[in-house]
Amino acid sequence: MLVVVDNHKGADARFAAALREGLGDAGFDVEIRQPSPQTLYDTTVHFVVEGVSVRVPTAVSRKELASVAAVVRDAESRRSSERQRSRAVAIYDGETSRVLAWVDVFGSDRL
Repeated sequence: MLVVVDNHKGADARFAAALREGLGDAGFDVEIRQPSPQTLYDTTVHFVVEGVSVRVPTAVSRKELASVAAVVRDAESRRSSERQRSRAVAIYDGETSRVLAWVDVFGSDRL
């Protein structure tokens, strides 16, 4: 199953890399979306920063979704700051804006 780690806004390259490694170790095929050069040099002020998200195929099973969520939670638990560890990560249904789960380090996933 192909899982996409979406960092196209450039929110956190280290976290995106940790997700890619963890998902790959869990047996998933992983694609990572890097930010465009324009994003890296965007000097406007963003009041709401979209963080790293994960996209899974529409036909994902509950078991696979739970496996992805466990990898995300593990990667979150190793983030460097408490503020970053408490940030929830969205798991999207393919390329849609439909969120299948919000995953946080506290294990209160809403699958």
